[in-house]
Amino acid sequence: MAETTKNSIIEASSRLMAIKGVKETSLSDIAKEVNISKGTLYYHYSSKDDIIYDIADLHLNKITNELLKLIENFKDQSTPEALLVVVFEKILSAEMRGKLHLYLLGDAMMGNESLKQRFKEKYGEWRSTLEKGIRLIFIDHDTSYELLAQIFLAMLDGFLIQKMIGMDDELPLEGVAQFLSQKKK
Repeated sequence: MAETTKNSIIEASSRLMAIKGVKETSLSDIAKEVNISKGTLYYHYSSKDDIIYDIADLHLNKITNELLKLIENFKDQSTPEALLVVVFEKILSAEMRGKLHLYLLGDAMMGNESLKQRFKEKYGEWRSTLEKGIRLIFIDHDTSYELLAQIFLAMLDGFLIQKMIGMDDELPLEGVAQFLSQKKK
């Protein structure tokens, strides 16, 4: 029962923060959304920061796991360009998660040092995951896998920002995938 309540708190908090923003979402809002008392909420989470940390961990782990699954499932079945487009589209398709990611990232950049540290650690994991995936996708390319992973991570963040401001139709995912997949001569 406690785990179910905690999951409900995380789900409701994620929803509210994606809609209202991290700073504008209060513990009272969360308790009301979950239909529990503030005392019950405090039993599970002593502060809003604790909720944010759990949301960030859940969110960042989910993205990392999705990247790994996509790469593993498609590596032998498609071209590098097609795989890249699938990865880009999958990550960009989860609008609520994208909004939440940007809100949490903004909070980390605006002074939440604990959240900032968690993002630094998770981005390190993402780079490593991407590098492993890139090695599987671009087996016969003469390239710096580490550098390419860094570029992918920056592109994904950039694409996410552009999508969130309504530039979905202008994202050249296929063109970028084709460009990145070209073998050096």
